[in-house]
Amino acid sequence: MCGRYAATANPDELIEEFDISVIEDDMAAVASPRYNIAPTDDVPAVLERLTDGAPVRKLVPLRWGLVPSWSKAPGSGMINARVETVAEKPAYRRAAAARRCLLPALGYYEWRSETQAGAPKPVKQPYFLRRPAGLFVMAGLYEFWRGPEGWLASTTIITTEATDELGWVHDRMPMTVPRESWGDWLDPSFTDAAAAVALLEVPADLAPVKVSRAVNTVGTDGPQLIEPVAGEQEEIPVPPGE
Repeated sequence: MCGRYAATANPDELIEEFDISVIEDDMAAVASPRYNIAPTDDVPAVLERLTDGAPVRKLVPLRWGLVPSWSKAPGSGMINARVETVAEKPAYRRAAAARRCLLPALGYYEWRSETQAGAPKPVKQPYFLRRPAGLFVMAGLYEFWRGPEGWLASTTIITTEATDELGWVHDRMPMTVPRESWGDWLDPSFTDAAAAVALLEVPADLAPVKVSRAVNTVGTDGPQLIEPVAGEQEEIPVPPGE
């Protein structure tokens, strides 16, 4: 699963990286670097919509937590969608067929229960997982929901079973879209959901770093949240003691 993440690329960088043609006016609200993005926050997303019959690539803000079009109320939405069932579940299958997006990130957080000196019981210790370089481009779906105050556009992150190397941190992890598949993944005319999902890959180069528990508090932000805890090794490729 992915319950928090960081996104620091500015719109100009994303425009160049993803060859974006249109930026929505309200992108300014999510354009600044953020190191503690939480469910229900607006996040930057890359998607394609048909305009006069041709796909146009856009950079837009989407609310994290997908709300199906048939929901009675938005609530907090569904922040993650399992790849194993995303093409069949009613909440996701229509989006998987025609409303797919890219969610650029710096990395994401996971928590594991650990015993720490001086603590009377195990604590939830956060880890930040990121690639050695470059963006971490998560696979997402988006949906539109109409309520009394207008339209809500929301998104979810597609997850899979964690690799053996990272399963000790958490048993699920986000899936990514390889660069060579961005065009097909975003193409709204490519409506074979199963074939689209087959484009996704499991990231193999993530490194977990133990970070401060300050990230546990929603609203706390800043680059200090992704810095290794003092005294800890910078990368922990295997579970401690193994």
